[in-house]
Amino acid sequence: MQQQIPPSFFVSNLSCMSAKFSPFDIDKIAITCADNFGIQGKGRIIIGQLQPNQPIKILFQVEESDAVFDCSWSEADPNVIAIGCGNGLVKVLNVGTQQILTQYLESKEEIQSVEFGHKNPNWLLASNLIGITRLFDITAQKPVAYFQTHKGCAYTCTWHPIQQNMFATTGNDGAMRLWDLNSPSNKNIASIKAHMSDTLSCDFNKYEELIATSSADKTIKLWDLRNLKAPIQTLLGHRHPVRKVKFSPHEAIILGSASYDMSVMIWNIQEPSNPLIKNHPKHTEFVVGLDFSIHTEKQICSASWDGKAMIWQWDQEQPTV
Repeated sequence: MQQQIPPSFFVSNLSCMSAKFSPFDIDKIAITCADNFGIQGKGRIIIGQLQPNQPIKILFQVEESDAVFDCSWSEADPNVIAIGCGNGLVKVLNVGTQQILTQYLESKEEIQSVEFGHKNPNWLLASNLIGITRLFDITAQKPVAYFQTHKGCAYTCTWHPIQQNMFATTGNDGAMRLWDLNSPSNKNIASIKAHMSDTLSCDFNKYEELIATSSADKTIKLWDLRNLKAPIQTLLGHRHPVRKVKFSPHEAIILGSASYDMSVMIWNIQEPSNPLIKNHPKHTEFVVGLDFSIHTEKQICSASWDGKAMIWQWDQEQPTV
């Protein structure tokens, strides 16, 4: 029988925008924050240590002059993390030495999503408000490639878990697009109108040839990467836009979602007639960040505009903070 892991939490005077478990340390988490829901004002990146049934212990924090919308841990160095800011700044920090390793300011459009490569840890993707996704090599001082990935905002950029040259993006044009850096000419190898409204996020399954998309239309769709003509499943249950979807790194059939309806939902995608396993409704504002721990099975974290990040086991009750 799996041991139950006590919950932990974080409360801020700013809105929480994203939360990411460390890929190295079982008890470490990064949380990004923004003033005024990211519309105007300062931001913050916090590195915390999980403490059972208590607030996280803050190990490191950096104040930014603008919102910090997203972050991504390096998979090569436990102390390196990248952040994307509302003023267009992309920073790579060493939280051990508390130094800025490098930073990029290619435009003043807010950075919506950042992600380090899984197979090539020097690669860093960053997507912005005007639909441009840039590829950085953090050993260089400028981007090595850029892509006009969407017409309007590019909400998400995420690497394929196995194919190191492939990534996916989503945008407010309703599209989900696949990109291959090895493609000789047009790097955009597939493009689908995933939703009739903004496609807010996507995530690759770690075990199957699947990708999930979520949308302002309140739905989640599952797609077979080998045949993208139509979704293989549509998940219904959220009452407002679904800002984030994330597959479990432990079980191919488990998918999490975070929504503007202030809830986190857990789904079993192998149960087409009744896929919803758990509904966690204890946030009091939009839930915009979601992550699964790669260390502890069933441990998740959520981040909300209510200024709270919650860490708990998804098969248990969400903590009340």
